[in-house]
Amino acid sequence: MQTYSTSFINKMSIYACFSVFILASVIFTYVNPQDILRQYVIRRDFFTGFKAGEFSVYDTSEKHVYYRIESKYDILQNLKVIAYPSKQEVGRLKAKLKVLLYKAEISILDPQTNQWVNGLIEQDFQLLKNSFNIDWNGNRITMENDRASFTVKFRDTNGQLLAQFRIRLASIFVTNKYDMKIFSNKYPEQIYLLGLAALDGITSSKNIK
Repeated sequence: MQTYSTSFINKMSIYACFSVFILASVIFTYVNPQDILRQYVIRRDFFTGFKAGEFSVYDTSEKHVYYRIESKYDILQNLKVIAYPSKQEVGRLKAKLKVLLYKAEISILDPQTNQWVNGLIEQDFQLLKNSFNIDWNGNRITMENDRASFTVKFRDTNGQLLAQFRIRLASIFVTNKYDMKIFSNKYPEQIYLLGLAALDGITSSKNIK
């Protein structure tokens, strides 16, 4: 009887400890979420002719357009971001000729000063992941993902997660569609949109080849 009681008590103690651990994990997850400020669905146009890829940026219901990413006829990517419904141009990207790694100049319209602020997106060579440095207005943002991952994350120099996007698996069979989440207002979201367009252009050109 004593042996049975001891065994039962040990099992109950293990169960209780496990329950406390699970409860603590749930509470930690609940009180420390990564707050999502905005979410977008970004769909690449099915056909753009001989231009670089163009995109529509929707809300999650895919009924309201917030931005258009449009392309000019050029040998390399030459993009502009158009805000809706104002149809004001708020971002630009122009890829530069480089032998191996991607490089592009970007410009973002500052709504406070109505002045264009220039920057640079440059690919950083990494064997196991896609990695880019975005330098804008004296700040650096990294854009990267593991090659086995569908999620691309933007972080500042302190490691803070600013935004991320993930390609939908159905894009393997149809036109590319992405889900983007914005976690911070620290930088203009046009930067993340242009980063997505840059990476999409790289992967699409590789698929064509």
